Amino acid sequence: MKNIKWGLIGCGNVVEKKSGPAFNITSRSSIYAIMRRDITKAKESAKKLGAKKWYNNIDELLEDKEVNAIYIATPPGLHLEQAIKCCKAKKPTYIEKPFARNYQEAMQITNMFEEEKIPLYVAHYRRALPKFIKIKEILQSGELGKICEVDFKLNRKYNYEEIHNTWLYNTELSGGGKFYDIAPHSIDIMVYLLGNFIEINGIATNNNKEYDVEDMVVMSFKTDTGVIGTANFNSLALDKKDKMIIYGTKGNVEFSMHGNDPIIIRTNKGEEKIKIVNPNIIQENMIKEVVDSLITGKSKNTCTAKEALETYRIMDIVLDKYYNGRDKDFWNKVNSWNKN
Repeated sequence: MKNIKWGLIGCGNVVEKKSGPAFNITSRSSIYAIMRRDITKAKESAKKLGAKKWYNNIDELLEDKEVNAIYIATPPGLHLEQAIKCCKAKKPTYIEKPFARNYQEAMQITNMFEEEKIPLYVAHYRRALPKFIKIKEILQSGELGKICEVDFKLNRKYNYEEIHNTWLYNTELSGGGKFYDIAPHSIDIMVYLLGNFIEINGIATNNNKEYDVEDMVVMSFKTDTGVIGTANFNSLALDKKDKMIIYGTKGNVEFSMHGNDPIIIRTNKGEEKIKIVNPNIIQENMIKEVVDSLITGKSKNTCTAKEALETYRIMDIVLDKYYNGRDKDFWNKVNSWNKN
């Protein structure tokens, strides 16, 4: 490919702010067409993002010969069907997180694209942010000694509007609760920094009867590099909290996973703070990496579907007892869930 002309499937407010503009400011990349179910909204999004065409039918978008790559930004419950269509149309695809409703669907999508030798990436975009690249360099430098333990705490406030006015709490569309929506970024970075997980334990509970999904999750794990850790996710907190500390035998590094707090390095030499500012369009770096990978065939900090699978394997294990299994159609078996 000489230039990437993107077709966007789904284009809500988040896309228009966090990812969409990056497709246009990246060299040799532009948004060519947008598909939304509402043709009026599709036209409005096309005007905002400079797309030449707009559709309300995925098949018509995929038949457009000018479109040579696809960005799927719809709820996870739609990803499998849409990814199958993209694969059959031979279109390289960049798919939003959560990748799918469960590990089984994520694996099905991955295998399908691999068999057809079509590139497929997942929007675990923190891998491409300078902040996390720097943290990985710190861990690999030996400055902190042998890396041996990690502790992570994420609190999010209760949001009535989000619960009652979005698809996020409709499990058939979402694949789970707030944990399933936000944890892919956190867990992917832990995998990126610390290695694949070889032991996983998880407890999930529901504490708000306005919905059936999990809202408190605690997990413990061990990685293939020998690191042990815990991670706590609370989506009913009074205040926001976001802190990860990775401990080595000679020091530790502290940082926020989702915020802009400085990286803090502590050793016997003292404390050092490093401030790295995220790009204004948070997905810009990852989208540049994906475009470069599609054009040159070389990949640095992308997240391929195969690499992303580990995150969804982990989350399914953590949530397995709560949902009484995470196999096909678990979203239709609410009465069997262990919600107490």
